[in-house]
Formats: sequence, C-alpha cells, structure tokens
Amino acid sequence: MSILVLNAGSSSLKAALMSVRHGSIIAHAQADWAGTTTRYEFTSSAGNNQSEDVSWRGHAEAVRRFLLDLSRWEPDQFGNGENLIAVGHRVVHGGPFTDAMRVTPQVREKISALVDLAPLHNPPSLETLAAAQAELPDVPHVVVFDTAFHATLPPEAYTYAVPDHWTRQWGIRRYGFHGLSHAYCVGRSAEMLERPVEELRQIVCHLGHGCSAAAVHGGQCIDTTMGFTPLEGLMMATRSGSIDPGILLHVQRRYGLSPKELDRTLNHESGLQGVSGVSADMREVLRASQAGDERAVLALAIYTHRVRQAIGALAVTLGGIDALVFTAGVGEHAALVRESVCSGLECLGVRLDSTANASCTPDADIADSDSMVRIQVITTRENMTIFREVIRVLGSTRTTSA
Repeated sequence: MSILVLNAGSSSLKAALMSVRHGSIIAHAQADWAGTTTRYEFTSSAGNNQSEDVSWRGHAEAVRRFLLDLSRWEPDQFGNGENLIAVGHRVVHGGPFTDAMRVTPQVREKISALVDLAPLHNPPSLETLAAAQAELPDVPHVVVFDTAFHATLPPEAYTYAVPDHWTRQWGIRRYGFHGLSHAYCVGRSAEMLERPVEELRQIVCHLGHGCSAAAVHGGQCIDTTMGFTPLEGLMMATRSGSIDPGILLHVQRRYGLSPKELDRTLNHESGLQGVSGVSADMREVLRASQAGDERAVLALAIYTHRVRQAIGALAVTLGGIDALVFTAGVGEHAALVRESVCSGLECLGVRLDSTANASCTPDADIADSDSMVRIQVITTRENMTIFREVIRVLGSTRTTSA
C-alpha cells in the first residue's frame, strides 16, 4: 500500500509515491516549466528512469503524466490507483487552518479564498488538487499546510502593531511559511544530535528560491521571519523581503505605481535578481561576485547580512542556540553563503569548521569541535512531512492494518 505526495510549486510539480510500511520512495517525478520548455524526470525504485523535454505545461498535465507512468512502470505498487490509501497535497497558505485535514468542498472553498495572500502558490495547489481528485476520485485527499507549523507562535510574535480590528476582523497577522521544511529539519536535527527535541533551541534557515528562518524551542515554533504573506523577511531570489512600508506609499504617490506593478516588482523583480542585475540564481550571483561584478558583490552581501541579522534576533528570542540548521537549495549547496552568514556569529557561540563546510555533503555537522552551537546542513524532505501528516490524519488503525 502507498501514499501519493504532490508538492506544487509556482511553475513546477514534485511528486512521490511512498510506501506506507517503510516511508521509502517507490517512485518520484519532477516537472518544471519555468523556462521555455517543460523538463520532466521520472525515477522508480525498479530502475525505470526517464528524463525528457515535453510539449505540455501545467500542473494538471504533470499530475496525469505521473499517474500514467506509475501505472506503466509500477503496476504492482500502484496499479491504477487501487493500492493507494491517500493522496497528500502541500498548500502554502492555510490562513485560519492550523492542522492538516481531509479535503471537502468546504475546505477547497476556503483555500480558494486565500489565493490573494499567496498568489504564486495557492492557485497551483488548487489546480493540482482538482486534477488529482479527477483522476483518483475514490481515494482520500489530505491537505497539509505550510503555515500550520507556525500556529504555535505566541501573540507577541504573530500580532502586527496595527489597529486591533485589522487583526481581529481582517485576519492581519503573521502566519509564517516553509513550515513543512522547518518541521522536518527540526526532527532531523534532533536525530543527528541524539537529543530529545523537547530540550533543544534550534534556528532553521530555509534558504532556497524563497527564504525564511524560524526559532524553534522544544519542537515548537516561537518566531519566524515570513509574515502575513511569503514576501516578508529575508532577501530572496526575486522577492524583496522586508522593506520600509513607507517606500510603497512613496513610489505610489511620487511615481504612480499601481498595486499590480508593486506586486510584480516586489515578488518577481527584486531580491537577488533586482540588486545584482545578473540572475535570481544564487550560483550565477556567486560566479559574478567572484569575477568582481560590483552589483553581484553587493547582492551577496545584503543577502548574507539579512540572514545573519535574523539569526541574531531569533537567538535572543530563544535565549541561546543549541543548533543552527541550513537547508534548501542555497542552504544545502552554497558553502560560501554559509561561511559568510556564520562569520560574525562567534559572539553567539557559533564557530564554523571551514574545511568541513567546504567539503560538506548533507546531512552533516560543519561546526568546529569547540563550537558551543552545532551547525548542521540538512537536506529538507517536505514529502516526508506530508507523508507523516497524511498518516496521522487518516488514523493509525487504517495505516497499520494496510
């Protein structure tokens, strides 16, 4: 028996068929159409691997292709879906939802109402969900929210200093994101330390296309950098992160920018892309920086400064750190970024082993032997968090008997 996990990005879909008994991946696929063509890759444990450019685009087509390949290459594990016990879906913005749940028409309607808060993320999740339900109508579908991990934020962390009715009536508050990644890394960090998560103070830095940091005490999130939307906080690939809100008023009044233009600029034309003028890809920015490109040098300096600044603030909130975790594309693979971020954190007991950092293969500890804080590089597994949440929602009786 198996669980299908679907993780929809703005222009991509990651999918995995996972064994209920072991949590191992039976087959996985990724479709990405951020460029002019769609790149599709499929890998199965039986060795049936494909990698090709295809003519189709979109989440619905990606779902159908993955299910077709599962039927073709994994008939014993998947069949035509009869061996599935559930499908798990990642949804970025859950708004008032604080827990994973089975999908109903009412749940879908409420997720649709949150589209304005995560316009790059929730529509793809809804398209993926609709396609999967159409193909697998007799299987339970479960939605797992990125925001749910941050439901433990205390009022002083989630409340903005705005009029009370904005918070109570309009729902203006900090929600936090990347929760599936943060949740997995918190547990994996504790495993690597061989300590109970309940006694740890951890800071997780999810540094990918989107970036956020979270302070976790005893396994519960107590603060995070992203807020009402995924735009707040750290500098990102194309997103600005936090800026003075007065800037928005100024450019509207002085230069006539519309809300639509501001949305496009802050979400798609800022961050690494906007400052460097080179690329939104950290690899390209690093290459340009090392070649002496001044704008790329500045972009990298701002990026690492913001991360370092956030770690300092979160460390004070926690009252100290036991583990500092780097994860996601940049966090896992950019040794120079990790080194720059950690430089200056010695006052917090963070001491990096430069040799271990440069040769790191996740999952690894890259802290110096005399560092008071362990520095870990962990490959994030959002699919495992979704998998575990699906099993929890369905209940142990059914999954055990399966």
